[in-house]
Amino acid sequence: MTFNRDDPNTWPYFNLLIIAHDVGRSRDRSTAVIGGNSPTQPRLLGIKELEELPQGLYGSARASALATVDRRYDSNALIVADLSNDASYAEALYETLGSRVVGLQISRGGDGMDPERRPVKNASMLIYTVGRSYLLELFHAELQSNLVRFVDGPMSKRAYEQLTGLETEMRGRGTDRPA
Repeated sequence: MTFNRDDPNTWPYFNLLIIAHDVGRSRDRSTAVIGGNSPTQPRLLGIKELEELPQGLYGSARASALATVDRRYDSNALIVADLSNDASYAEALYETLGSRVVGLQISRGGDGMDPERRPVKNASMLIYTVGRSYLLELFHAELQSNLVRFVDGPMSKRAYEQLTGLETEMRGRGTDRPA
């Protein structure tokens, strides 16, 4: 297969492989988003695969499902997991995947620049706090700057439709989150 900068499936490797783990609540699925930076253009982000994990998994069972995805990539990815709805999930992730895991706390505010260390087992994990609006605006800016490439497939199209369908919800303290 010939390298094509616009098709992450043709990239021989990622210049830092990342698995972003969007942890679903009881009504939706958790999703593993696999990608990373282009081998030829450091600011170009490629998303190679999106995989929904089975519903109804919690704790170590959910972490094990994520580890199955990770093993397909030689257990060599940085794992960025959303811990917004269950901070205790960090323990299961650390036990299953080790020190490659960093946490993301999505909240009303924050730019992700000042991580905190939270204890897990006999170690600690970095947790970055980022505002939901900040995160979505940053992603939107990267899309507008043509710095994101999605692999073509049904899951990518579904994710794209979900993202474009988000609506801002106004709350008493101002813009809070997509509905």
